[in-house]
Amino acid sequence: MHNQPISEAVEDDDWIPDGVMWPPEREIDAFEVHASLAKAVAGSRGVRFFSTRLIDVPSDAPLGAVQLIDEIAAEACGIYPTTYVADVDAETGDPILVDEATRPFKFPSSGGLDGAISTFCKNLQLAGIIP
Repeated sequence: MHNQPISEAVEDDDWIPDGVMWPPEREIDAFEVHASLAKAVAGSRGVRFFSTRLIDVPSDAPLGAVQLIDEIAAEACGIYPTTYVADVDAETGDPILVDEATRPFKFPSSGGLDGAISTFCKNLQLAGIIP
């Protein structure tokens, strides 16, 4: 799993985990991409799509998924899709799930895919979308 680097060494007992980590990303096909991300990059050349899950380090709780592109032009674009239980069906008792996603964020990225995911996470944190 990847996480944001810690700038100085600390003793294990002093370390308070924070931030976001993610398992290795996987490349996904265009048909798996959220419609808003596909629309944001329509017409772009050299686009590859990737997905990973974000995990809140202190609680080890899943935060949701990230879909990201890596373009030849050292620019990335990502969305943060989530699914949540909006209600419960009164007849069946089944949860009613709602899918949402952030608007696509475009940003410069020169640190490879790991750098792009890290930058995207910082943007999500600054926007108050993830802790």
